[in-house]
Amino acid sequence: MAAKASLLFVVAFFFLALSITTSSAFNITKVLKQYPEYGTFNDLLSQTKLVEQINHRQTITVLALDNDSISSIANRSTDELKKILMNHIVLDYFDTLKIQKLGKKSAILTTLYQTTGVAMEQQGFLNLTRIGPGDVVFGSGVEGAPLVSKLLGSVLAQPFNLSVLHVSTPIVAPGFGDPVLAPPPPPQSKPPAPAPKKAEASAPSEEEGDYEGESPDSAPSPAPADAPAADAPTKRKSPPTPKDADEEEEEAPAPSASSRVVGSSMAVAAVMGLVASFVAF
Repeated sequence: MAAKASLLFVVAFFFLALSITTSSAFNITKVLKQYPEYGTFNDLLSQTKLVEQINHRQTITVLALDNDSISSIANRSTDELKKILMNHIVLDYFDTLKIQKLGKKSAILTTLYQTTGVAMEQQGFLNLTRIGPGDVVFGSGVEGAPLVSKLLGSVLAQPFNLSVLHVSTPIVAPGFGDPVLAPPPPPQSKPPAPAPKKAEASAPSEEEGDYEGESPDSAPSPAPADAPAADAPTKRKSPPTPKDADEEEEEAPAPSASSRVVGSSMAVAAVMGLVASFVAF
């Protein structure tokens, strides 16, 4: 009897410890309180009474919105806010490492709203899609719903119980009120126009240098006005031919009479000189 009572006590203690461990796995309010940039999101979880449902879960992923992002839905009715925020609570553990290792490009995630039993046309599911290396986006699981929320990073990871991921835009499923579209990307500033390059003078080609590239300085300068003009080349006379020499001899003038008389006198004088010399001997 005492052994049976001891066994019942051990079993009761085990279940009590298990329930305490389960209920105190994490406290989402205390977790988010460490991050002031998510203060509005944390307050809205308490306002819509979702904190208790979240804290009773053993494994969960919270898609948290910072204060600027959640301001687009902060003034909606409590009913709309609750539906929207329940779709930001995923009933599984996903951190950035697990998302990167997903074998598929897309995955369908079950959210807390699916547990209400009133979800229609996949309203209680999210579409996770990898659009490129390191780029992940979320959207409603309803067919044709846009992927509006981008994964910006991890806030907290407690494998495999709690993961808090930072997303860019509230995910509003069709039927939950006016959708919130993703903000357009910031305009890209146009790069400054390049400064005009100075035209480089191309080196003249050899032909251009020979014909067109001569500077005025290289042209021959005119001769001074008072400089004597160069003598025109004279026409050289060819040497006389033998025929011409004969003609010149024939054309030479005959000796005059006076020259003949002088010659005869000289001859007579010479003869008389010779005679005188013979007589003397």
